[in-house]
Amino acid sequence: MTDPPGPPPVTTQHNDNRRTGANLLETALSPATVGPRTFGLLFSRPVDGQVYAQPLYLPGLELPGRTVRNVVYVATMHNSVHAFDADDPAAQAPLWRASLGPSAPLPDPDIGPRGYGDITAEVGIVSTPVIDAERRVMYVVAFTKESDGHHHTLHALDVRTGREVLGGPVRIAATVPGTGDGSVDGRLVFTSHRQLQRAALTLANGRVYVAFASYGDKSPYHGWVFGYDATTLRRTGVYVTTPGTGLGGIWQAGQGPAVDDAGDLYLITGNGGFREDGSELGDCIVRLRPDLTVADWFSPFDNAALDAADLDLGSAGPLLVPGTRLLLGGGKTSKFYLLDTRSLGHFHAGSDSQIVQSFPVVPPDGNRHHIHGGAVHWTFPGGPWVYVWPENAFLRAYRFTGGKLVTTPASVSTTTDPTGVPGGSPGMPGGFLSVSAHGSDAESGLLWACHPWKADANQAVVEGVVRVYRASDLTQELWNSRMEAARDDVGLFAKFVPPTVVNGKVYVATFSGALRVYGLLG
Repeated sequence: MTDPPGPPPVTTQHNDNRRTGANLLETALSPATVGPRTFGLLFSRPVDGQVYAQPLYLPGLELPGRTVRNVVYVATMHNSVHAFDADDPAAQAPLWRASLGPSAPLPDPDIGPRGYGDITAEVGIVSTPVIDAERRVMYVVAFTKESDGHHHTLHALDVRTGREVLGGPVRIAATVPGTGDGSVDGRLVFTSHRQLQRAALTLANGRVYVAFASYGDKSPYHGWVFGYDATTLRRTGVYVTTPGTGLGGIWQAGQGPAVDDAGDLYLITGNGGFREDGSELGDCIVRLRPDLTVADWFSPFDNAALDAADLDLGSAGPLLVPGTRLLLGGGKTSKFYLLDTRSLGHFHAGSDSQIVQSFPVVPPDGNRHHIHGGAVHWTFPGGPWVYVWPENAFLRAYRFTGGKLVTTPASVSTTTDPTGVPGGSPGMPGGFLSVSAHGSDAESGLLWACHPWKADANQAVVEGVVRVYRASDLTQELWNSRMEAARDDVGLFAKFVPPTVVNGKVYVATFSGALRVYGLLG
């Protein structure tokens, strides 16, 4: 088998619908080529707001005038999408820029509880868009504040020009049966200013899926999932996690739902109502059919305790382990849950013995070790491994053996932060990861991470850092953006955003109003 010519596209958050976070067609970047003398900041591109979305990438795109470029796309909280030449340091101006309506300035009494600080400045495009490379269409959801109130709107943009296509945009709206929080006469109405569209958009089954949580747990709200036809933008389905109670948001720290080969979706919910009959699914791992009806679910035996202590199961998204029918998830308790996707296990009182495996990633020690974002995956002669970086802890990798994870880490970083905190990731939210390698070649694998430099990013904007490790040995940190800070400093940390690694470059979102582009120097 030979590699296809040219670099791969990155059309969705964490690279693919299994959410592996891996680019296995990288040939320029490796432990032999990445170091402080050979790798660093190549150029930056100014954008008009903070970036909460992972940059996306299309290679060899034919633009108007028959110009062919590799293109990187950046969506901002100012409700703009920017398309840039991905390679040329001199091409500073965007190839195009699309403005998708007025963002909602903060503070706003209608958004979040008093003192809400999880988002600063404004709310616009929060989630990572998704690209249909065959149709040459980008789907993106914008949040706007207009004369008639707040709205979420699904846009379909031509990736070559930024123009609206497919008859869009369309307002996201629905009324469904329900007696839970905020219901009137047995009906629940989707209310945009109560619902945060944080999870990445997902393209599967000829549909675009859009999932919602909330702004700082300000009720009433519910977890919602919408499906839209990818050709007509007609709504095809709606699912609500807690129609008879409340909450149950789908955050996943920006990660999108995962999708298996049959087209079923997997998502993880946060605190909310739960019933053992599956009618209310707060703090659950949920499998949805393509039409958004429930196919299966799992909830931990301590669901009530998680809900009472604000220990969301859904603080991280699911990983569908390649080559298996296993799903890996983990949340604020810093516990991994490994499940069989054909039988998720529902709820068992007293233990989780019905699932494949569960264990603490970081043993309890009195500190928070929340997992945000999700694990990433790479198979090589020493693997397969999954990597995770909880807050207040070291980056670590776990090996699969016999269909389960070995509970002792296969490799652990030795990074400490500038104040001496173990792990080099002080406080919330931990590290956000990507893997690059040339297939399974152990000498090519790199583990990339973005995280705060020396402060907690919980309801705060702080300095960030980008790090890279030998993926087969996490004790070897090869480079970070503070080694040559005058040249490579990343700026302000973009919460929950992993780096995009492709074609010898690393594209890093920031809260500094810029996209940073790193690569081989000279």
